[in-house]
Amino acid sequence: MSVAADRIADVDPARIRAFKERNPSWRGNKETRIREELGLSPARYVVLLERAAASLEGMQADPLGARRVLDFTPPRIRWGSQ
Repeated sequence: MSVAADRIADVDPARIRAFKERNPSWRGNKETRIREELGLSPARYVVLLERAAASLEGMQADPLGARRVLDFTPPRIRWGSQ
């Protein structure tokens, strides 16, 4: 497994949700914080955030937050939709 894949595997859904709660908007230098704190590209962060929100664990942990994330992404491009 590559270093990048190892880094992504280390980012669990709870950590992604916690980052989202601490950084609710894209103002300021959120892209820099994503890279520094999570070690991910902003695009990968969004994909993992959508996966976390769509998971049963994500829905149970924060139903309102999960709904907000899922409502933000059109269903036709949301992860896992066909």
